[in-house]
Amino acid sequence: MTDSNFQIPTKFDTEIYRILNDVENIIYFKWNIAEDLMEFVASVEESDYDLPQVITPASTAFFGGNMIHPEDGEKFEKFFDEMFWLQHTKNDSKYFSSKIRLRGKDDRGYLWAEFRLLLYFDENGPVVGFGCICNINVKQLWQMELQDAAEHDTLTGFLNKDATHKNIEMYLSKLKDKDLPPAFVIIDADGFKAINDSFGHLFGDGVLTDMGNAIRGVFRQKDIVGRIGGDEFVVLFVDMPSQEVLERRCTELLRTLNRNYESNNVSLPFSVSIGIALYPEHGTTYQDLFKRADRALYESKSRGKNQYSFYHQSLIGRTFAVDSARDPQHAEDIRQTAFQDNMLEFILNMLYETQNPEATISICLGMFGKQFNLDRVAVSKLNKSSNQYVVAFEWISPNGFSFGSKEHIEQFGDFLNVYCSMVDSHYHPTPYGVMSICENTYSNFPEYTEVFSTLKVGSFVYSQIAHGSETVGSVCFEVANADHVFSKEEFTRLSIFSVLLGNILLNQQNDTVSEKMSKHLQNILDHMQEFIYVVDKDTYEPIYFNNTIRQTLMNATNEQTCYKRFHNLDAPCEGCPINKLSKSGNEYIDVKLNNWGVETPARAYNIRWDDDMDNYLALIIQSSF
Repeated sequence: MTDSNFQIPTKFDTEIYRILNDVENIIYFKWNIAEDLMEFVASVEESDYDLPQVITPASTAFFGGNMIHPEDGEKFEKFFDEMFWLQHTKNDSKYFSSKIRLRGKDDRGYLWAEFRLLLYFDENGPVVGFGCICNINVKQLWQMELQDAAEHDTLTGFLNKDATHKNIEMYLSKLKDKDLPPAFVIIDADGFKAINDSFGHLFGDGVLTDMGNAIRGVFRQKDIVGRIGGDEFVVLFVDMPSQEVLERRCTELLRTLNRNYESNNVSLPFSVSIGIALYPEHGTTYQDLFKRADRALYESKSRGKNQYSFYHQSLIGRTFAVDSARDPQHAEDIRQTAFQDNMLEFILNMLYETQNPEATISICLGMFGKQFNLDRVAVSKLNKSSNQYVVAFEWISPNGFSFGSKEHIEQFGDFLNVYCSMVDSHYHPTPYGVMSICENTYSNFPEYTEVFSTLKVGSFVYSQIAHGSETVGSVCFEVANADHVFSKEEFTRLSIFSVLLGNILLNQQNDTVSEKMSKHLQNILDHMQEFIYVVDKDTYEPIYFNNTIRQTLMNATNEQTCYKRFHNLDAPCEGCPINKLSKSGNEYIDVKLNNWGVETPARAYNIRWDDDMDNYLALIIQSSF
């Protein structure tokens, strides 16, 4: 029956506000700051929270008696601090809000609430506050569920790639000296592609599910586990008790997943390989730990798969550039290509990653040898007391002869002295620096045929290494066969390498490598004839452009985008390679740019320009005209 006394309201009134507040489960309070007393306007009996009608002292009562969830206490304390220490003016008011979990009634645990406060100030500070507590538990849980779904892989339930990165970085940022260090583990499937291609994607999903279950069974609930690729998983093994414990868990995982999968009378093998990096020895950030664990993973793959490897220094440079196939030989080919196409970027990037000049030099010597089919590439340091060159680094081919071998020095010392004297006597200035060059030792020095045939030197070029005005050593290319005509490219690369050796690789007396790299890189690029500039890939703003551009474009400044400044265009150049580069990595892109009215070949590379920069920039090298 309809209530004849029922009146439909025509405007907002007190009753409407009351009903809406009850529906929204909002409770209001007044906070007297002078007395530190918080009193709720209406009875809190009908609310979902276990709160007293009057809270005093309000500034501290919330932090005792489990009124607030333990994980929210620090956040709420900062909320209070912000109110009391906020800069204000007389007769001012400020609004504050914070989401926390308050203790619920009837053993309901903690419920999400939004604490809202309008605070009034006089010249001495806060005087009185009027606020409310809103029940947002359902809304917050729903939002958290959506966020959880967005951050997790639907197949395995593990964190996805972005969430894995975020959670690990967050964990690492909160580590304290007293905490047990974590280990970074990459787990990659062996043989998954063959199974997926042969048995189908549904079968492949089942294999990945099995892999995920095995990982979940071996590692602990508190470890951070994520699926970052199709068949690639990451685990941050937190609070590592000892390396032996981690080794046992990896061994167990290898044993569990070493199996054959069968379908339609076809049997295919399956296993996993594991790479491990330790915090803080191998890195303190996600990026550094991932990079080193990834190299250790390639070590496991190259040694036959189905095993784990810890990162160690001897792995430096062995997998400089790789693809998703994780093929070591293919990785070596890509690395050699990267060196040939951009030697300067390769060397500086290698040095930046490793902070190890010795390893960088050794790797580069082999790269030179393979690129130019040389038989010996060596770096010698000048001993100032004896004025003699001493071999410090050496790479030799199967046809080469080692000058650094103690046995060879003892047996052929006289021959080596004759050869070194001849090299010294032939140094002279060239367009590439001070060099000693001989492209046929047998015809130029017939009286020393026995020396050169024994030392297996048919042709050579030596470049002096200088630091400032001081000669500190030499670097050489040698070929066993005579009549080798050294190319312009060989002279150019030898010259650049000599500058790098003198300014960075062999000279660390006063500064660290990372502090010197940017300065010397700019110095080297300034003396190259190509148009060279470094661009922020997000804004197209040049960070640097070399002297060749300055001389050609006299009005070039640092106030416009590269396409406007260098090419007078209102949009990026046609064929611009900048956005084709990935956000990180070491790839390069060849293009032709129709700039300055002439179509010219250009190359773009990712580069780390400064230690303080987290992002990769684009290095553009464009042929001059």
